[in-house]
Formats: sequence, C-alpha cells, structure tokens
Amino acid sequence: MSNGCGCAKGLLKYIKPPYAKKYYAACCIHDDDYDCGGDRHNRKEADLRLFANCIKIIVHSHTYNPCRCVWMSIIALMYYYSVRIMGHRYFKFRK
Repeated sequence: MSNGCGCAKGLLKYIKPPYAKKYYAACCIHDDDYDCGGDRHNRKEADLRLFANCIKIIVHSHTYNPCRCVWMSIIALMYYYSVRIMGHRYFKFRK
C-alpha cells in the first residue's frame, strides 16, 4: 500500500520528510517495490530505484540553478540513506 514519502506506522508516521510532495511519485514506486518484497538484493534495488527516480525528478524539473540541483540531490541522497537504515522494518522479506 503506497502512502508516499514517510513512514506508514509508528511514531515516524507523523513526520513528513522534506520535499515529500516533490518526490511523491518516486516514494509511491518505492512503496510498491517494498510491498512486492523479496530478498535483501531486491530491497537494495528498490532503494537504488528510489534514489534514481528522485534524481530523474530533479533533472526533469527544469531547475537551472546549480545550487538548487545540488541541494535537491543531497535531499535525495538523504532519502536513500534513510530507507537503507530504517527500511528493513517495512520491506516484505520472502524466503
């Protein structure tokens, strides 16, 4: 079930990450990947796909300000590291 950016349950569900609206589509795809589940390699692929989709959003936003592009890329990297660190709780591991 897709809920966009942020956690679906627990205390963190009340906190939305920065630029959650901008990265909403990338987060929904990531949620769907987590719902499909798999092994640890599938989880890493899903997390890398989240980062790649965030970067695509930056590229297609026609932002020509280099500082803004760098800032948005740093935020995308923070999304990636956040799901790598805390995402194991939400990924549907299959044997």
